[in-house]
Amino acid sequence: MELFLNLAAILNLLFMIFVLFFERKEDSRRWAWVLVLYFLPVVGILLYILLSGHFFTKTKQLTRIFHFFDGLTRQFFQEHADFLKIFYQALDNPLLEEYKSLIKMNLEGNKSILALTSSTQIYCWGQDLFKDMLQDMEAATKSIYVESFIIHHDATGQAVMDVLCRKAQQGVEVKLLYDDVGSILTKKSFFHQLTKAGGQVQAFFPVKWRLPLSINFRNHRKITIIDGKIGYMGGVNIGDEYANCSKGKKPLWRDTHIRLTGSVVLALHTTFLMDWFTTPAWHTRLKKTEDIAKHFSTETIQLLQQQFSETKEAMEKNTFKPGGIPTQIITAGPDDLCSTEIQDALIRIIMEAKQYIYIQTPYFTPNQEFFKVLKLAALSGVDVRIMVPDQWDKFYVREAAYQFIWEMLEFGIKFYHYKGFIHSKTLVSDDKICTIGSTNIDIRSFDLHFEANAIFYDKNLACQCKEIFEKDMENSRQTSSQWFRSKPLLRRLLWPFFKMFSPLM
Repeated sequence: MELFLNLAAILNLLFMIFVLFFERKEDSRRWAWVLVLYFLPVVGILLYILLSGHFFTKTKQLTRIFHFFDGLTRQFFQEHADFLKIFYQALDNPLLEEYKSLIKMNLEGNKSILALTSSTQIYCWGQDLFKDMLQDMEAATKSIYVESFIIHHDATGQAVMDVLCRKAQQGVEVKLLYDDVGSILTKKSFFHQLTKAGGQVQAFFPVKWRLPLSINFRNHRKITIIDGKIGYMGGVNIGDEYANCSKGKKPLWRDTHIRLTGSVVLALHTTFLMDWFTTPAWHTRLKKTEDIAKHFSTETIQLLQQQFSETKEAMEKNTFKPGGIPTQIITAGPDDLCSTEIQDALIRIIMEAKQYIYIQTPYFTPNQEFFKVLKLAALSGVDVRIMVPDQWDKFYVREAAYQFIWEMLEFGIKFYHYKGFIHSKTLVSDDKICTIGSTNIDIRSFDLHFEANAIFYDKNLACQCKEIFEKDMENSRQTSSQWFRSKPLLRRLLWPFFKMFSPLM
């Protein structure tokens, strides 16, 4: 027994040394893990292996899929990059000229093409979203692809499932991808309905009890693609609480989702296929790239190539004008070379701001880089406003966020607490640029989750997002330093304690 304890102590010490000297994340995250290892010896080691993000190994399938798509699209991306060099000079669009460095960064670092969005519809309420999305699904004639972090077996989830089953029985290609941890409370029998109807269902990175190293890397994206022509994305999962029809007393759930058409749907289509064909590695063994190619129907490959061509054609015909919105779909995840592409894009937008930055997020525990850029923007005279929930769904995240908020108030940043639970993930700046997606302002979204955001370079859409924010302000209370100082001392002492562990939340 004594020998075991000594070995455990040595192992724990080695892990602490590893974290201190080899952990490449920011200092706050390193020290948080050191504290966990110190106060929870051995248990802390298990938590570090499962949750730190250093023990995620790319599957061979993931690598093969990446190379397959890279081979399929490499020539286009090079042509696209070359075309953009002369595109800005030929096109009379000051807004694109202003943000060309951001566009280039997203293209080079994330392979995010500057695509065309033909039409948009923003949804602020889940119930309105599901009404339209179900109608679009009912009208599908070729394919329906659905990807969601959470799918509940309730009235809303069953309504979506019923449509998917019905369309699958009609011969429509239906694929449903859900996150294995996000939907852990949903019984597998619920998804078997679609399988029996002729559709296909997969769990993203299923967590195996023998090797649960992927438990921390979850697919937080919410994407729907219908017939390859209509796309939905944003913050809304599938369930009654997101549609504000839950049984029992629940806080008002405010979210943001968007419906898209145009060549931009290609990026969503590609993201879904990457996620879909990565997942089978956990239960099948495809040994060659050719085997992966066989899993793509000829029609799907042709659709990808067609939509790539449509994007280039739209640029050549100079159709980026009122009625056509230049858009980039940014994705990020632990499988990427740099897992912070979305965070980097948001930081770049904030750096470019001259007048204002409005942000909505359900969780607010930013890392050092994001904290600093918001601080510098506010000190530079930019009107920085951030909206968070008044009724939080996780108390420990709330307590950590309160310390961040209190500190940021001193720099002139304004915070608004939405009366209810706001799950929206949006940013708008200077009536010129906005982004809608699945990314929260926290380290988990920035560094660990698979996320997707759309960046729109358009004054009209930016103004629409600004108006939505200002309308939400009417249902919010603005917080102040005095409010924080008025809280009991014991409560105030909890805030820095939880903030210390915010890198692990």
